Amino acid sequence: MATSTKIKTRRSSSRSGETRESFKINTTSYNLQEDGDGLSNNVQQDSINDAAEAAQDQAYHGSLWAKVERNQIPLSRNLMILLYTLNLLSSNTNIINFTNKFLRLQNQVGYNSEGNPIYDIHIDDVYFVINWVITVTFLRSFLMKYCFGPFAAKFCHIYSRKAKIRFAEQSWSFVYYSISFIYGVYLYSDAPYYNNLDQIYINWPNFVMDARFKSYYLISMAFWLQQIFVLHVEKPRKDHYQMFSHHIITCCLIIGSYYYYYFRIGHLILMIMDSVDIFLAAAKMLKYAGRLVACDAMFVLFLVSWIGLRHGVYNYIFYHAWHKSVHLMQDGQCMVGSDQKRCWTPGVINTFLGLLGGLQIITCIWMYLISKVAYKVIIGVGAEDVRSDEDDTDFEKEEEKNGEIEENEGEFCGGVYGDYEQGEKETDVETKKTDIVIDVKSEVNIHGNEDE
Repeated sequence: MATSTKIKTRRSSSRSGETRESFKINTTSYNLQEDGDGLSNNVQQDSINDAAEAAQDQAYHGSLWAKVERNQIPLSRNLMILLYTLNLLSSNTNIINFTNKFLRLQNQVGYNSEGNPIYDIHIDDVYFVINWVITVTFLRSFLMKYCFGPFAAKFCHIYSRKAKIRFAEQSWSFVYYSISFIYGVYLYSDAPYYNNLDQIYINWPNFVMDARFKSYYLISMAFWLQQIFVLHVEKPRKDHYQMFSHHIITCCLIIGSYYYYYFRIGHLILMIMDSVDIFLAAAKMLKYAGRLVACDAMFVLFLVSWIGLRHGVYNYIFYHAWHKSVHLMQDGQCMVGSDQKRCWTPGVINTFLGLLGGLQIITCIWMYLISKVAYKVIIGVGAEDVRSDEDDTDFEKEEEKNGEIEENEGEFCGGVYGDYEQGEKETDVETKKTDIVIDVKSEVNIHGNEDE
């Protein structure tokens, strides 16, 4: 059977003056005439998928979201400079009072027994949250570009552009969740509801906060709102809608719990979520760094914490809220004609329980995906990130080490790092121009010599 095959060969001279030829078979040019319909169809389908993905990439790179993503650092930096400059240098009292809302906690209502200021919630807390959305955006972009990305290349030997991006993303998540969890545990150890869930609802809604707790909760709110922003400005991934639903429910819970003085239970749930995400981010970092054994070990820790905390402790807190909250908050029920700070109705309680249940449903969906990864670990295949694209791994390592693929550091990283995919496409075009395409209609010897 005669097979038409295209082979690319690239000639280069070695130091000894010999000419070296490297052959690369272009599998997309196979035209099998006998018993080859299946392979041909697969190749055609792959070509169609590649073309569709390329068109999607092109559409994304020309969108407004992509431009915003590529300029996250200058946009957030300039807004922060403007805000702090106006607050420090302005002599106008109205401007200072306005900028103070962004930089300082609002609505101080007194002092606690230790002489520290205590605060109540207020609509002006929105300004503080906005400031921290901008600040988190800057910190994430800056650290990914100037700290985590270079660290990945220098110490973890990660050479693929996309692998660097993913490593930097997970490094940011690891740092944030670690700080948030540690600080959350510190606040919990001094809280009246420490090891006593009934105190979450007793005397509701007469709760006030010190500066530490109010800052913690508002910054957590800003972080999750910023997560929605990141989800929209970055190129959509395979689980975009799952992540979007998760972030929306999380933000509704945090904002709603803050408004209705349910931030004590919100504090517990934030600690549960943060603790598990630390192990997840660490496992992904090890994966992109090529430490597969350590990745599998970290994945086991992640799996144990996920089941124990997000399905065990979380559901216990959920059950406690469903079983006892109404009874413990009996005095806070809405009464006609009464002037109440906050009150509850069955509709309010059911809404919060519904949001908590919705978050658990998404968690169960992810548990199914995690179980598939766990199965791969058990059979020895290794943990694989369900969110990763096919080219997220460090497959370019050896080529970039040998200098065959040039890396433009100025364009490194999509979004906060620049338009790296467009640079890759231009490199491919130049490569195609310089490749010598040989059409071989006869058989090719495995040693690279053509038969007469």
